[in-house]
Amino acid sequence: MSNKTKLELTWIGKENRPKLEPRILLEDPETSFHAVHRVTNHDIFDNRLIFGDNLLALKALEQEYSGKVQCAYIDPPFNTQQAFEHYDDSVEHSIWLSLMRDRIELIHRLLTPSGSFFAHIDDNELGYLIALTDEIFDRRNRISVITFKQSSASGPKAINPGLVTTNNFLLYYVKDKATWMPNRVYVSTPRDDRYTKLIENYAQPFTQWRLVQLKDAFLKHHRLKTWNEAKARFTDQLEEKLSEFVLSNPERVVRTARVAPKDVNESARSALLKSSKEPEKVFRSEREDSEDYYFLRGEQLIFYKSKTKTIDGRISTASPLTNLWDDILSNNLHNEGGVTFPNGKKPEALIKRCLELSTHLGTLF
Repeated sequence: MSNKTKLELTWIGKENRPKLEPRILLEDPETSFHAVHRVTNHDIFDNRLIFGDNLLALKALEQEYSGKVQCAYIDPPFNTQQAFEHYDDSVEHSIWLSLMRDRIELIHRLLTPSGSFFAHIDDNELGYLIALTDEIFDRRNRISVITFKQSSASGPKAINPGLVTTNNFLLYYVKDKATWMPNRVYVSTPRDDRYTKLIENYAQPFTQWRLVQLKDAFLKHHRLKTWNEAKARFTDQLEEKLSEFVLSNPERVVRTARVAPKDVNESARSALLKSSKEPEKVFRSEREDSEDYYFLRGEQLIFYKSKTKTIDGRISTASPLTNLWDDILSNNLHNEGGVTFPNGKKPEALIKRCLELSTHLGTLF
């Protein structure tokens, strides 16, 4: 056996490839919308909405955009053996594989060396599509198989026997992992209720800081006396109001945490021990490349600010994005895009997230 032999997915007709001639895209003036002229030299009129066979469209883009596309997202037919209003989702398995192979190969050629590729699929063809895309992109360039929560376990499908299907998947590949430049993306999460204290006199020197209960500070802010009054006033919005209060004071809201002397550097260790001996005083250990340490009564003060990020222009409690995307449900999509497509429409927020992961603002490729 040759050393160059590698694992591959085979199917009937794999060796048959369509003969594609170079194509030219023709602009339809009646449906083209952009400014009459460029205002500055930085204005770019390169957005295109192409109507036609996607294989031919990809081929037409190849001459101008080969090696220039930073991100590609596809939402192909899942091959569920059903017939929908706008397309037939019932294709013989080997034909489906050939159709996918031809298109993914063209997309691979269009991508920049650091470019990213997302393929949206359900579990019907998931395993085969992974093997196929591994062959085109190389398995080492597979970044993740993302689970996307498409819906909730409710409605008519919830009464079906067996497991209720709520998830789709996104295959995430890059053209060359060595040049891949991923962004750190964060998602909003509920308030972290471990942070139960607030620095009452934050403007004073840190050695004089006094901690009060977060709920007491919230009541004082809203001129309320008891938590029952707060419940009566805000009813089912109480948690939302408390979260707003925390996010408006992230540098003052804190929690305390035990820390072993062996887990901090020498300077911090000294401050930690001093805080145990003088329990009414806050001690600080400065750091050059990270946030300073603060200690009180032998424990570290951890600030809520470390839990926050700016997401869509708003300060939010946040955590790093994982490979489980359960915060973008495909509900109430009828107003997005101005088209009716009940059985295949994907949220704009999903495309936005793929772009956030794989592209850089202000950078042209």
